[in-house]
Amino acid sequence: MLAFLRTTAKLLLMVLLIYILPVTAQTISIPNVEAQPVVFLSSQTARTGVEISIRGTGFLPTDVSCTLSSPSSSALVTSAVCITQDGSVSGGFIVGNVMPGEYVFQASGNLGDFAQTILDVSGGAQIGLSPATSAPGMDVSVRGSGFQPTDTTCSISSPSTPDPILLGSAACVIQSGTDMAVGGFIIGNVSPGEYVIQLTGNSGDSAQALLDVA
Repeated sequence: MLAFLRTTAKLLLMVLLIYILPVTAQTISIPNVEAQPVVFLSSQTARTGVEISIRGTGFLPTDVSCTLSSPSSSALVTSAVCITQDGSVSGGFIVGNVMPGEYVFQASGNLGDFAQTILDVSGGAQIGLSPATSAPGMDVSVRGSGFQPTDTTCSISSPSTPDPILLGSAACVIQSGTDMAVGGFIIGNVSPGEYVIQLTGNSGDSAQALLDVA
């Protein structure tokens, strides 16, 4: 009886080694995990008018072109340049005239592959009035900062009705390559109250401030 049990055990071991273990081993496989595209910005925080460099990896090596954009706002990415080679992308863009906040930035290959990251736009163009409270017939100086460095001209106006700016009195100067603007105007014959003054660069960027006419 003992010999029979030993023989049976040997037969079971042989079946296990010959049939069961190889089948089990064949069912074990390592999944092929492909690298996903990623994109990096030279700065995750910027203001309007600032140039940002980008680089990305993991794109399809068969891409022949790439683009930079933002699904959050079409105005975020301006003057964009993108080059792709062997699965990598590089380039840059200028932050457009958008409101402060977080925006999704996207680099895309021409075959549909893309990568995204977040750009935090911290502030933008702003102006100050001196004095901010005045009376009709008085001069008001305007100083601005944060405008796009591509601006070459600027203008001062008011969307308020009636217009508090005396006709023909507004003047504005901006030096190309800087974000600074200066100008001024004379307050026209308007009733006391608050009026909006706006300084606009020729690239479409603008900023507003309140004028209190006493």
